Amino acid sequence: MSLEDASTTETNSLHPNRGQPMGQYNCPGQYVPSVPSNMHVSSCPDDWIGYQTKCYFISKKTKNWTLAQSFCSKHHGATLALLESKEDMVFLKQHVGRAEHWIGLKNEDGQTWKWSNGKEFNNWFKLTGSKNCPFLNSTEVGSMECEKNLHWICSKSSI
Repeated sequence: MSLEDASTTETNSLHPNRGQPMGQYNCPGQYVPSVPSNMHVSSCPDDWIGYQTKCYFISKKTKNWTLAQSFCSKHHGATLALLESKEDMVFLKQHVGRAEHWIGLKNEDGQTWKWSNGKEFNNWFKLTGSKNCPFLNSTEVGSMECEKNLHWICSKSSI
């Protein structure tokens, strides 16, 4: 290293020859990089789990589907969980265990299956059972009577 390279530089400057970040006074190891602008830092509330661009709340209590949806909406500005990808489903199945948890999909007496945000379900996963309110556990997505008390999962954007 030449004497020129050892001179003091401004904080967060790049080494002129190598293009590597350098700390204040060129002290390697002292540089703390900022988070790149394209990376997302989770801003989920306490007791919520961040995954990709969503926050999930997995309840410890039980409620029927309607009260669970109301809980998500009133207390957290969320909805019952929307499963928008296979990755979302795998992530949630890993966290819920064998217990059945309400998700935000519903069929109003023979109507089209809709998510709690109003979007139609496009049948991208298999839904077992013939009742109106789906649940998720570690092995399946099934359906049962909406009046049954189950755990639930809320979801909302973390952005």
